[in-house]
Amino acid sequence: MRLATTEQSRQIEAVTQSDYGVDYELLMECAGSGAAREIDQAYFPELKKGAIAIVCGPGNNGGDGLVVARHLHSMGYRDLTVYLVAEKDKRSELFQKQFQRAELIGIRLVDLIESPEKTDQLHGAKIVIDGIFGIGLARKIEDPYDSIVSLINRLKVPVVSLDIPSGLDADRGYVLGNSVRASMTITFGLAKPGFFVGEGPLHVGRLRVLPIGFPYEVLRRVAVTHFGFHERLARRYLPSRSETSNKSDHGHLVVLAGSEGKWGAGILCATGAYRMGAGYVTFASFDNPKEILKDVPEVYTAKIEDEKILENPKIKAVVIGPGLGVNQKTKKLLSYLVKNQKRFPSVVVDADALTVCSQEKLFPLPSSWVITPHTGELSRIIGVESRTIESDRYRYALEASKLTGCHVLLKGFRSVLAHRMRCMVIMSGNAALAKAGTGDVLAGMIGGFLSQNVEPIQATATAAYIHGRLADEWVRSGNDRRSLLASDLGVHLPQLMGRIARGSM
Repeated sequence: MRLATTEQSRQIEAVTQSDYGVDYELLMECAGSGAAREIDQAYFPELKKGAIAIVCGPGNNGGDGLVVARHLHSMGYRDLTVYLVAEKDKRSELFQKQFQRAELIGIRLVDLIESPEKTDQLHGAKIVIDGIFGIGLARKIEDPYDSIVSLINRLKVPVVSLDIPSGLDADRGYVLGNSVRASMTITFGLAKPGFFVGEGPLHVGRLRVLPIGFPYEVLRRVAVTHFGFHERLARRYLPSRSETSNKSDHGHLVVLAGSEGKWGAGILCATGAYRMGAGYVTFASFDNPKEILKDVPEVYTAKIEDEKILENPKIKAVVIGPGLGVNQKTKKLLSYLVKNQKRFPSVVVDADALTVCSQEKLFPLPSSWVITPHTGELSRIIGVESRTIESDRYRYALEASKLTGCHVLLKGFRSVLAHRMRCMVIMSGNAALAKAGTGDVLAGMIGGFLSQNVEPIQATATAAYIHGRLADEWVRSGNDRRSLLASDLGVHLPQLMGRIARGSM
């Protein structure tokens, strides 16, 4: 899924007008009429009850709202009121045109700037349509808008936002002082990056992406840098498995992990790799884990005496770090892998190995490698506070990719994958994954795909999506999100993988 930032959205609109003669007024008409149809289909029972409230700000988003009002009116919904939160000297030209058209056909218009006491009429609404602010908002909202947004959020009725929930930053998912919490957002053309990170998912509700007439060639020409990774892409990138294949055809992964008190990290990592289809998994540590792994008979074990464990020419991929220890021996292993990067193009650097990289300044790493930091680890790598990173996850994932030279999967809600000035948000996952060990499973899952010759960006995104989707299914099945264990992931992965592969989700 292609996502358009505020600047890219403006470019798309400008090129559509200049090169194809489709002016903004026509785009607004397409947006408003299409949104009215979507609302009619999604909320017919609520619309039948009447008392439809459409709240319009002074700009073009308010103009969209007025077009929606006109089309709903033409569908026969007459118990409809447009509430204007729009000072007359601040109304855009297109807003004014749409206002006059709504006035001509007899739509009830209430000016809340001139008559603020009529705000209380919103309490009787059965459904609210939010057209206060669009993607151009770049400042914290203040009264009277702030009070109106707060009132909308207190109403226990469906709320539909046009293009974006008013008050939400379109690029970062940051709330600009206050923001509408929508039941559904109907966005125009392309979805916006801020819908999926930060506080965006808490405000967008159900998302509908509505085509409004942007030519396909324009969408291709504008340099989109943000993408959403979803189930269809995960299905596409699952490695194929011939009925005549054998274990050697599905790759050999070496997991360099585990130490006294941290053996579980390596076990979870190896399990994740096998569940993704790796043919062989060798679990190697500075102390031989064979006694620990008696209950995991599929995993080969080895002791890291020196780099000899890595001399096997059949090794396809390596995961280094989960529970391995922060010490000079880990640094030596990392240095060996970097020095021999032509032999080891597919490496996942996680956990303790990431800490060693940041402490010992081992960046940049080979461009085909993958690092999997959570926010705290990324903070140490790029020297930016965790709170600042969370305020703009796309930006700092991209900065980290530039600094480290490799693929960066910034874990969290939602995970962001960055590489070479492009980033991808993983459209799955929830707080059930906020527990020790889940990241170890994910590192193994990525390594499992890499061992089967899946490209790094596809392996990382697919593994991260499946990992998050399992947490979503866990909660959807009625389980409490606090109860998920990292070991549950390995147990439930086979069924989920099967459903994704069959397209039966």
